[in-house]
Amino acid sequence: MSAPRRAAGNTKTLTSQANGVSRPATPVEHFVEALARDLGPGDKAGDRRTRRQLLRLSLWATGEGMALDREVILDPDSVERFIGSIGEERSAGTYRAVLRRVCPLLTTKAPWEPRAKATPRRQLAPPYRAHEILTLVEDAMAQPSATRRRAAHALMVLGLGAGLDGRWVTRVSATDVWCCGPAVVVEVGQLCARSVVCLGAWEAELLGLTRTAAGEFLVGGRSLSKNRTYELTASLVVPTGHPRLAPARLRSALQTMWVFAVALRLALGPARDYVPLVSTVVSC
Repeated sequence: MSAPRRAAGNTKTLTSQANGVSRPATPVEHFVEALARDLGPGDKAGDRRTRRQLLRLSLWATGEGMALDREVILDPDSVERFIGSIGEERSAGTYRAVLRRVCPLLTTKAPWEPRAKATPRRQLAPPYRAHEILTLVEDAMAQPSATRRRAAHALMVLGLGAGLDGRWVTRVSATDVWCCGPAVVVEVGQLCARSVVCLGAWEAELLGLTRTAAGEFLVGGRSLSKNRTYELTASLVVPTGHPRLAPARLRSALQTMWVFAVALRLALGPARDYVPLVSTVVSC
């Protein structure tokens, strides 16, 4: 009687890096090869690093008497015990990061917590340059109607004076502006409720807007539309070649000036008291 034919998977050979001699793959190496196939192709260097780390984890686990079962070996507790066995090796952090990333992809029962969704970073709008701000001020005063002039004026004052962009700028009323000692403060509502100190150069303009608001928002009207900022800026007349008014860019311009003032005070050392520093939040 002829001997039974061996399964193809069991005949795979590997090359020993020590002496270049081919040898049969071990059960642990077959196990890791199956894990690598399930992960799918990636960059070559990353694939080699992942295989090497899975192999080292698997060898450690079987040495601890664990079954060659991915739900056991790739369990969070097993992974942490393995990382602890590495000790003070510099690669311990890399092993933890890689294994925490791939093990949840290779198991269905191991109690891995789902990864938190990444929070997208808010991209800051490019700040206006000084000459652009001067142009915007001139264009705001040159609008063809009183309602447009008021809207442009209020957007400029609240943007450059208090750093408010389209999320808040259209919902500031006269009752939201008050004096706290020598400072003029703007109360900001929902999304990020806070008290904001107005930049000194714009205090008089801001107080002037509150005196003429007549029960409306400082930009005019009582609209609570989410598109109010766009509606106001789209209605403004912009001469050819001039920048369009964008509250987000006004906010960035104020932030840039504030950061510059802080850096200048730090650089001047003892002479820093001669440089005014604008605080953006106050509580009285």
